[in-house]
Amino acid sequence: MNFTTRLVLLAVFACSTTAQSSSTYSKASFVPPAAPSITKAGWPSAANHPSRVQQQIATGYGTELFGKKKNVGGSSGTVKTAGVPPVTKNGKIQIKMLTSVPNIGQAGDIIFVSSAVFQNQLQRQKKARLISAEEVAKLEAEKQKEEAEATQKAVDTKKMMEEVMFESLGEECSTDQDICGVALTMKRKAGPEGNLFGGINPKMIMEELANTFPDGSWEGKQVKLTAMKDSDGKDVKKKDIKHTGEYTCVVKLGNDVDVTFILSVVAEE
Repeated sequence: MNFTTRLVLLAVFACSTTAQSSSTYSKASFVPPAAPSITKAGWPSAANHPSRVQQQIATGYGTELFGKKKNVGGSSGTVKTAGVPPVTKNGKIQIKMLTSVPNIGQAGDIIFVSSAVFQNQLQRQKKARLISAEEVAKLEAEKQKEEAEATQKAVDTKKMMEEVMFESLGEECSTDQDICGVALTMKRKAGPEGNLFGGINPKMIMEELANTFPDGSWEGKQVKLTAMKDSDGKDVKKKDIKHTGEYTCVVKLGNDVDVTFILSVVAEE
């Protein structure tokens, strides 16, 4: 290696050493994380203010940090509806049925069911709602008033029919008979021996009573014909009347209000 070549190599080595020594690196320092904005109350934001959090815990709404607690092992939890404190009894809650549901209740019924049945089967489909004790008391008062009015109408209807029976009393009525006087007369086509061309059933009798006594009380499930016997005392309620004659009938008009009257079936002229 000649002299010139050695000088070149020394120059290159000197340049590379100078470049490495001139490159400096600063030591990394710890940078703390950015702190959240602190309010006067010391909470990160107004959304998590203590008063608001307490309200969220009480109502179960307004934040996803407080999820709904699952019903474990079929145990009933507390059900809350805005403005209606639930009425509980033996671990069940009191509700009012809005529609009829098989094996649960009919529309209008006030019953007790488990909270799981209410939430999963009834509340979501709007088939029932919670009902307060005050509302139940109000409904009971209204029901008693309606029952009292219905009973009074039934008594007035009975009196109306008894007056007609009294007016129709004849000499054939003896004192040993339980009831005298005809309250209702029905005319039908009949043969020479009194056999009817078509029978008379309880529904027809009730319709004829409503037509004969239009001011009477004939509506309601409780109003129905409960007994019907012929002149020999034979029960003919389960069969249509097939012959002319007089029949003793009993109609239930209301709670503890029954009227017994005589139905006269005659042939049309």
